[in-house]
Amino acid sequence: MLADYSPVRIQARNSVVDAHRVDLVLIGARGKVGSAFRRQLGNRQPALLSEANLDLRLLAGFDRRGFAFDTHGIVPESIDEHMPERGADDVERLMSHVGRHGGVRTLVVDCTASDEIADFYPRLLMGGMGIVAANKRANARSLSSYRDLQHAARERGVPYRYETTVGSAIPLLGPLRDLRLRGERVISVQGVLSGSLSYILHRMHEGCLFSAAVAEARALGYTEPDPMEDLRAIDLSRKLLVLAREAGFAMELEDLVIEPFADLDIASDDLIPALQVADAGWKARIASALEQGERWVVLAEASREGGRINLRRVPAHSSFAQLEPGQNLISIRTELQDRMPLCVSGPGAGVEITAAGVLSDVVAAAAHWTRQD
Repeated sequence: MLADYSPVRIQARNSVVDAHRVDLVLIGARGKVGSAFRRQLGNRQPALLSEANLDLRLLAGFDRRGFAFDTHGIVPESIDEHMPERGADDVERLMSHVGRHGGVRTLVVDCTASDEIADFYPRLLMGGMGIVAANKRANARSLSSYRDLQHAARERGVPYRYETTVGSAIPLLGPLRDLRLRGERVISVQGVLSGSLSYILHRMHEGCLFSAAVAEARALGYTEPDPMEDLRAIDLSRKLLVLAREAGFAMELEDLVIEPFADLDIASDDLIPALQVADAGWKARIASALEQGERWVVLAEASREGGRINLRRVPAHSSFAQLEPGQNLISIRTELQDRMPLCVSGPGAGVEITAAGVLSDVVAAAAHWTRQD
């Protein structure tokens, strides 16, 4: 029973009488991004209260192993000590319980890569709760599902933010949305959108073996929990689909032509030994490109005609070839910015930077509500 879960109360709080309180429900609370988000939230809570008049309280934390809930707020750094084992049906029970938590504006912060959690988005939005998502799954489903989520958020007047789903903490989707709101028609988007593949290729150009580069990227938290989602360009296809839709392109997954980085059927547990069979081939491909003054990149591009993801050799002096390990670069062409496209660049992967992007979205979502007061 939810009533049986151990509460984790905040013992003291320097509060502002008229502070704008927003409660947070953190899904994936003890995952890599969720844990980093909790640390950053705990560090920033006092400053947000004193400088922005925002009282952000962690109402609940949830993951596959446990759950904690307290109406007074939970100390973010202490949550993992007070999350007892949960039952298999507790996702449904959590959402129902949060839905009955009235009187305080509530944000669900999804730091998972779970389809199961994404299934709840329509209910949460229609129930008057905002969502901040690092989870790409919901927006990368059918175009009608994507549009339904946007409509639900507008209809209920609640924030729905997902900046970190493309480009980690790079300010990309927001500025792209602003371009469209001011009347600019986007012609195309193109770029290096995968921080993990950017890192892997950069390390291989430095002489690292393919399998070792993948192992490094996974250890650094650059890849998805299953790195094959990166290598098969599954994760990248979701990013491109979200980016294309935000650019105003009515695109489905079937409209993308996808060339995987490595099209192998490998279980995650056996990944690195299995990838070693490709080390020699990749070493030769890298050497051939370097001899010709070129580098390999994975480019993603979309326009109203469709989208494409492919491996490409580009001149070593190209902007796409000059990126740092894990860096993203996105070029946006509009009718007004065609000859000199808008370029956005920054770190495209990493646990701490992604968590920082989630926190930025949380603050922006809370500010959305304060403007309504």
